[in-house]
Amino acid sequence: MRMLAGAGGAALVALVLVGTVILVRAGGDGEETDPPAGRTGGTLAMTAPALLGSGGQIDPSHSYSGTERFLGKQLYTGLTAVGTDGRIRNMLATEIRPEESCREWHIVLRDGTTFSDGQPVDAEAFSRGWVRAASTEEGAGPYLMSDIEGFDAVASGDADAFSGVKASPNGLSVRLTSPNCDFPARLADPVFAPLPSSAGEPDDTAFNAHPIGNGPFKLESYTSAKEAVLVRNDAWAFGKTKLDRVEIRLVPDAALSRGMFQSDDVGWSHLTGMEDVRSVGDDPSFVSRPAPFVRMLVPLTARGPMESREARLAVSYALDREALAGLSGGVHLPAHGLVPRSLPGFGRPGPCPSCDAANAERAKQLAAEADLGTGTEIRLSYRTSPAERNLADVVKARLESVLGWKVEMKATPVAEFARFRDDLVSDEASGLALFAWGPDYASPYTMLWPLLGGTLVATDENDYYNLSGWKNGRFDELMGQAVRTASGQERTDLYRQAEKAALDDMALIPLVNEGRAALAGDGYVHLEMDYDGDPTLATAALK
Repeated sequence: MRMLAGAGGAALVALVLVGTVILVRAGGDGEETDPPAGRTGGTLAMTAPALLGSGGQIDPSHSYSGTERFLGKQLYTGLTAVGTDGRIRNMLATEIRPEESCREWHIVLRDGTTFSDGQPVDAEAFSRGWVRAASTEEGAGPYLMSDIEGFDAVASGDADAFSGVKASPNGLSVRLTSPNCDFPARLADPVFAPLPSSAGEPDDTAFNAHPIGNGPFKLESYTSAKEAVLVRNDAWAFGKTKLDRVEIRLVPDAALSRGMFQSDDVGWSHLTGMEDVRSVGDDPSFVSRPAPFVRMLVPLTARGPMESREARLAVSYALDREALAGLSGGVHLPAHGLVPRSLPGFGRPGPCPSCDAANAERAKQLAAEADLGTGTEIRLSYRTSPAERNLADVVKARLESVLGWKVEMKATPVAEFARFRDDLVSDEASGLALFAWGPDYASPYTMLWPLLGGTLVATDENDYYNLSGWKNGRFDELMGQAVRTASGQERTDLYRQAEKAALDDMALIPLVNEGRAALAGDGYVHLEMDYDGDPTLATAALK
């Protein structure tokens, strides 16, 4: 599952390179940025996690999460991008304009751009790429494109074009099955990238292993499960990268990655999968940032002790989130809400008083109001990954020491997610469950609605993720209003109100906002982490 693989929302790095680059926020004004400092030329050797579920294919149609998405962001530039600040900016789209309802969108394309082989990047190229992605079951297309009119026919092979996508000489018009004013954020995902005519069908293994793109870099070579080598794409629409070359070593674990950095084999070393980075946290090369990903407790509200709001608040006040975040060695941060802090306007103290500081006395008072005194038995379900096991142990200890409850631990092997979910939606389920989620793209909607929507309550007859069973008419109303609100600020305010409604009732109990960590060499400038935690290769340069 995407959210269990640690993927955040759909994102592209905001790319600012040599020359004057105009980055346009969707619906906003352009702003000029100075070219980055640093030398032109040179090579960056780096590590990246081994590919996850694409079968070694690195074309954007198969892009789903992890390194596949990272490579897609280097090889392709799409209509929009997610900046390091989490805001959406136009890239090859010079204008993205919705009709009043946000159901139909009109996109104007930047003129004169090409793929690295000289083919034009035009409306047909985007249409071609979207059809290929929609037809690729292993990629992100089937869920990010499912509300574009005509998706079902394209995905099934009954049509070779979306009925809701029309190409014109200067752009595209897109019609959705329902209004969504967050649509431009979705377009930043690599599955919405343009493709040249040489792309062929989704099972074209030659193209899938050596895709031709229009991004800041092009692929020089790729050896499955071993290495991808990128070189500067001189035809990129936004200038030229400072780096000549990037050698990406695909390694299976963070320990090997760290060893390669310490032996000076690489200048950037990912620490993905390292549960405790305290041993490297004091290294001057250590860098980290919050990721669009939150770990939480799901209270099963349909029955049992968590049916009571007071009981859920008692749990929240009892927990020490600083200690929970500390389990990662400082990479993770205490969660102050449900929406990750990497999205603008979210994740800061205030909306959730019980999240901001532990309060044992208040926790005991609320537990008493819920008639859950000392000796209350409660189940805590979790999966047996090291991260969840450590969190579960600390949560158990805290609930027992502060509230005097008896916590029964129920573990499910990490590979058996379907069983874990089935247990939580069964008629006998009760208590709390550790869970994690990240938005599918840079919008609060895909964080809040799948987990709490009143029409998405999970059962054994569907594949929904409202595992808590919580329903709230006011929340549903605010979410429906937000996704149909064209003004970005007004939309954010409505999402914040919806999040507050859920937090006031403690429908989900936030624990930690996950982070991403790496080791970065001191011989580079502008080598930072983007919204996803990937290195900003397009802006990086040797000192």
